[in-house]
This record gives sequence, structure tokens and C-alpha cells, in this order.
Amino acid sequence: MKIALIGKYGEGDIITGPERVARELYSELKTSNNNIVFIDYFFNSYQHSPIIKKLFGRQTFSNDSSLIRLGILPLLFRLIKQQYDVIHIVNSQRLLLFVYAIKIFINSKFIATLHGLHNIEVKTKNSWNYGYLIDSWIEKNVIKKSNQLIFPSSILFKIFNQYYKIDQKRVAIIPNGISKIFVERKNSFPSIRNKIKCVFYNGFDGSIDRGLSELFVLVKLANIKIELFIIGETDSHIQSSENIEVIFVRIKNPLELIEFLCDKHVVVKSNTLDSFSIFTAECMALGLIPIVSYNTGIMEFIKNGVNGFVYDNSSSNHLSQVINDISDGKFDLDVISNNAKKIYETLNWMNITEKYFEAYQKLL
Repeated sequence: MKIALIGKYGEGDIITGPERVARELYSELKTSNNNIVFIDYFFNSYQHSPIIKKLFGRQTFSNDSSLIRLGILPLLFRLIKQQYDVIHIVNSQRLLLFVYAIKIFINSKFIATLHGLHNIEVKTKNSWNYGYLIDSWIEKNVIKKSNQLIFPSSILFKIFNQYYKIDQKRVAIIPNGISKIFVERKNSFPSIRNKIKCVFYNGFDGSIDRGLSELFVLVKLANIKIELFIIGETDSHIQSSENIEVIFVRIKNPLELIEFLCDKHVVVKSNTLDSFSIFTAECMALGLIPIVSYNTGIMEFIKNGVNGFVYDNSSSNHLSQVINDISDGKFDLDVISNNAKKIYETLNWMNITEKYFEAYQKLL
């Protein structure tokens, strides 16, 4: 089976969740299928990406001959010439405008992984904004023209379905995976003395509202002293108070992140929609106890009081009550932490890639 993965591969060790999915899926597919290529593009965020390269550029990598970066014209020419069995859009980008335009010229089956709904994720929407209109139009075309659509959680699919009324026969729910590196370090759950250490992921920038302000209000209701480590985007409105110390932390590469998380107790999520949360899954694999809302896709893998907690977002004090119960010793945290680690048995990339390969086979 000839497979072409298309999307943003990213540069360096610090990358976004969708880029992480792209890399891990590609790496795992290569172990069992040599007839695969990952086609990256000269994105604006990459160094040395002038307009001439965006149109005609070609870049190969000495350490991986199956990973290439192409401008628009070489990309389209390669897809027409190679006639891949499956073209998989691993993370949606604007260049898909051109990729889907040649669909009538090739026999390839198109599959797309959708990580979020543009209409909800964009923090500031302006119906007259050119970029917003283009992204919305591309999203509609991805839904319409793909032979199969992949969603990381049923929560995200249900929301997409409200907007687009998608035929469920074209849909597969495949969660994101956890990198093996997050289970290689063995450590015990750190004891809680006079304060609980919570971590919250706030993303690379403020383009997506991750609900930090609302979460902060709820966390402050807890009776115990809390250290809240906010990873990523800073917010001057979030400041330490009597019972909560706020610590902003830069985004780290995986090895740095593992070292940083080793003495933390819980990972918390806000009530804001999150299609899956790879970060939460990685924290669980390290033994952190997740406290998430029903709007987080990974809640489908969490059992209350067993391997984490899912709080009721309709109750203003349920999150703080969970934190209080944890600090008051109402749960065996060592057991819950060990159960949380077991999520890797389900969400390792070998298992996830098998699900993707099954989706490819069904198209042929």
C-alpha cells in the first residue's frame, strides 16, 4: 500500500499536538510499511521559507529519505505522478486548498484527521477576516471531499456533526497516542504534605482560549494551598492569591517536560472544549492524576475515582471539592496514580497506528 502523509511536521523538539501526532504516526507506520512518504511544506513558521520555495521548493533530509519538504507545484506534481493508494492529511493546513483541487486527476483515497473545529477554536472570530473565511472554507471542503474522516474523540465528532451533518459511515474515532518516552521513567506518586501541585497546559499562544481564567476561579475555591504551574502562554490577569501560588512555565521539550512533571500531583483541565489533550494523556502515563471536565475528549478513558476524576462543569464547586477530597486523604492516590499510568497500554502508538492502518485498508 502506497501511503502519503501530508501536513506540518514541525521543526525542533518543541512542537504542537497535531505535529506530534503527525510525527508519531509516520514513525510507527514506517516500521511496518516501507512504501510511505511524509510530505511537509514550506510553512511561514519555518526558517528560510521565501515565496519562491513555497511555489517551487524541494528539501530532502539526509537522515530520512522518506521525509521531504515541497513547494506547492512539486507537491501536486508528485501526487499526480505517484498515484498513492491513500493520501492522509494528518493536520489540516491551508495548502489543502491545492491538494483537494487535484482530486479529480488521481485515483487516491483521501483521509483527514481533524483535531479541532475552526469555528470554535479561533479565539477572535471576524466574519470579514480573510484568513478566517479561507480556513472555514477549507474545513468545509475537507469534510465534503474526504473519503474518510478521523476524529480523536466522539466529543469532537458530535460537535462537527452539529455543524456539517456528516455521514457516520465516513467517520472513525481514533484517539491520539502517547510517546514511549513517557513510560520509560519509573517514579512513585509524590506525597502531598501542606500543598498540592497542579499543572495546566495553556498552549503556545493566545489564539485558542483554553479556559484558564474560568479554571482559576474554580481552583481558588479549594481549601488547601495550591501551586498552579501554568505551562505556555502567560496571562497577567492570573496572579497568586492567599491559597494559590501561580507559576508560569515555558513550554518544554519532552525530556525537559518529563523531568519537570516528576514531582507534580495532578493535571487539571478547564471546561473549555478540548478534542483530546495529548498533554493530559502524557501526564497520566507519568502517574499524575487527571482532573478533567466532560468537555475534554480524554474523559472517555477516565473512570471517576479509579484512574482520575471527571468533574461536573455545571456545578461551581465540584472541581474544588475533588481537590479538597484528594488533599483530605479520601482516596488512595498511589492506586489511582498507578491506574492512570495504565493508559499507555491502550494509547500507545503501536495500537493507535493499527487503527489508522485498518482505516486505510477499508478505503481500498
